[in-house]
Amino acid sequence: MTKTFRAALGIGLAALIPLPAAAIDYPTAPNNTPNRITISCFRGFLPDVIWDRPNSVFVDDLVKYGYDYPQAFAIAEAICRDEYGVNNQGYMTQRLQQLIRDTPPKG
Repeated sequence: MTKTFRAALGIGLAALIPLPAAAIDYPTAPNNTPNRITISCFRGFLPDVIWDRPNSVFVDDLVKYGYDYPQAFAIAEAICRDEYGVNNQGYMTQRLQQLIRDTPPKG
């Protein structure tokens, strides 16, 4: 086999490897699972939470869940600005579940 063919084969096979972490930022499909909330945060290049903020898909999913926009943004920002959540998806999920239990949607 030629080097070009081997390189193309390697790239093709690498593309087939499932990457579940890459799916974190995909928005929830409409009318698919209405209670699914996508936790998605912008992380700056520093390990500190200086520029960290929620991505719009996170806030939009909280609004679809039943929160009004200011409350959804406040919850999402609390999750994304928590320093213990950096590179710790499990903690962010538990923290979100706790906030939803403590402050359920009004509607």
